[in-house]
Amino acid sequence: MEQFSSILKKLLNKMAFINKGNILTGKAAQDKMKKDEAVNTDLTQQEIQFILTKLRQANFKGAEFELFYVVFSKLSNLLKK
Repeated sequence: MEQFSSILKKLLNKMAFINKGNILTGKAAQDKMKKDEAVNTDLTQQEIQFILTKLRQANFKGAEFELFYVVFSKLSNLLKK
């Protein structure tokens, strides 16, 4: 596997691809993809409920309250779906 990575690095360098980081292969690549997927996915029902609970506990004044209401409404609608 290490030999493949070395060959791949040489090929990419010859093709004018600039490698500024490590090339991940195998288990490391799979772990990174899982982590990236977890970060980039939609909010779960549990996460929305958590955010709504924390928003309810906060104190908002003036324009903040208007934005709070908009955000709270949107999250509540997501939770209903």
